[in-house]
Amino acid sequence: MEGLLVWIALFFLALSLYLYCLLGGADFGAGVHELFVRRSQKRAHEDLVKSAIGPVWEANHMWLIIIVVILFVGFPRAYSELSIHLHVPLTLMLIGVILRGCAFSFRHYDSVEDGSRKIYSAVFSFSSLLTPIMFGVIIGAIMLGKIQAEPTDYYSTYIAPWANPFCLVVGLFVLSIFAFVAAIYMIGETGGEPFRVDYIGRAKIFHVLMIVMGAGVFALAHVSGLPFYHQFFNNPLAIGAFTLATLSHLALWRLFGVRAAWRLRLISGFQLLMVIVAWLAVISPNIIFYADQSTLSLLDAAAGPGTMTMLVTALVVGVLIFLPLLIYLFAVFKGSSKPMQAI
Repeated sequence: MEGLLVWIALFFLALSLYLYCLLGGADFGAGVHELFVRRSQKRAHEDLVKSAIGPVWEANHMWLIIIVVILFVGFPRAYSELSIHLHVPLTLMLIGVILRGCAFSFRHYDSVEDGSRKIYSAVFSFSSLLTPIMFGVIIGAIMLGKIQAEPTDYYSTYIAPWANPFCLVVGLFVLSIFAFVAAIYMIGETGGEPFRVDYIGRAKIFHVLMIVMGAGVFALAHVSGLPFYHQFFNNPLAIGAFTLATLSHLALWRLFGVRAAWRLRLISGFQLLMVIVAWLAVISPNIIFYADQSTLSLLDAAAGPGTMTMLVTALVVGVLIFLPLLIYLFAVFKGSSKPMQAI
């Protein structure tokens, strides 16, 4: 029974990770796109972003909170190790989340219209760029295997595990995924034909960039001699997920030429799911790979049966209560908009 509770908690952890990347990632990607908007269209684009994510953007960060709570309560040792050894990128990521939220609120709800709007927009775009990169850097540091089980000097213990080319490329890979998903979502938002055509072009560019960055991750993993490279290609589930994600590329590009917003969103969401499944298939159930070749398994780091029982109960009850409310929230604020293309 105790083992079942642990796996249920891990399921909710993986689900929360996926939903945060899918929904929160699209919010960050929308901010990234503002960096590439022509000055003449900047205000119109900002208004479109407000219309697209304004009513629901705060709800999307709920999934990050759930991830933190599951780790803190259900897997305290894993939470402690991650928050200690990777406290620098974690802090930078959280700073980005806070700055982005503040800038978004002040930009759209400030009672005074003055030059500060440019500052808010710059902070919004920069933090939307910083947070996904740091999120990916943390993922890369987990896989790289440079975390010191026993601390030595500050640089080797707290900087070297994440400040390296491999983690940076993983960060850029995550950034390209978020920007791609955001472009796909924005295709279906109202804003006129020029915006739709513009975001189709952006989706294609970031889709190609996502593939290039993904190839870069494997190339650096191979060059660095990471176990991840060989484990991936020897894992049937990872290979299957990778194959499905690759095949879905073809369907995605065929739909760019037709008015099929919801099908584009479903396929992009499926691609993201397959990426996460492939990654989890390789590392699971480990959460940290140490420099001495040892690992920290979430199964070994689980809390006691009493704590896990309360955690799983809270997660199940929370889903039954809040998931219908969340669906209702999206139905009210997103269902009222008139999509530019049919399903």
